[in-house]
Amino acid sequence: MNVKQHKNKRIIIFLFLLLAQFQLVNLTLGQDSSLVWDKPVAVKRVSKPTRKPVPHRSVERVPLLTLEWRMLKRNSDGSVQETNPNAIFHTGDRIRLAIKANQNVYLYIIHHSQEQDGTLIFPDSRINNGENYVKKDQEYVLPAYCPTPEFDDPKDCWWKMTPPAGSEEFTVICSRDMITSLPNQSSDTPGIIKLNVINELKTISGQKLKRTSRPNLSYSEGGSGRYITWVTNTNSKDNEDLIETIVITHGF
Repeated sequence: MNVKQHKNKRIIIFLFLLLAQFQLVNLTLGQDSSLVWDKPVAVKRVSKPTRKPVPHRSVERVPLLTLEWRMLKRNSDGSVQETNPNAIFHTGDRIRLAIKANQNVYLYIIHHSQEQDGTLIFPDSRINNGENYVKKDQEYVLPAYCPTPEFDDPKDCWWKMTPPAGSEEFTVICSRDMITSLPNQSSDTPGIIKLNVINELKTISGQKLKRTSRPNLSYSEGGSGRYITWVTNTNSKDNEDLIETIVITHGF
């Protein structure tokens, strides 16, 4: 074997090893995705105030509470695309929020300005039959329906960024048990949620949040696109709820 042939052989071996390593990383990511989203672990059940009492074991084997969310934006031609939630949005931009959980939970979503009282936007009478007990892997897109739409289709409904500039928040709450200090049924009149109620829920939550981005996974593996965000409450000793704050920056 001459020098050139030997060099080519070394390159082939290097490329083979590189490919094998790449496949191993992908396999590991897929397994990690499955473990986070579906694998049961021993979770200690904790009794908390403002929770509807429900008999359950002191320790249950269930997946850690995990929430998937993504931001959608309406293009000028009417098409929809996932968008970077860390981008600066401008007056006139139209956005939606897509949410799903990795198990059956009670879901509450509050829209508010920073350090202000908020408006309960989920449960909503036009979504999930007005119920806030949601099913695993079921994605809910808000807003879902506008009674007085700007566009021809009432389902072509969006939040429109309007002045003034600043920051807006979506507080997303997943709970294993019903929260009695929040509305659990939709109402024709949007409910105002006091900031102190939100802060109290955050205070008594023992959550330890881990956020990850899963852009390379297929939908069946838990991914749904380029800008997907996963949030997991990693505390198995207090896994009763998960409270995520999504901040939207509105520029001039």
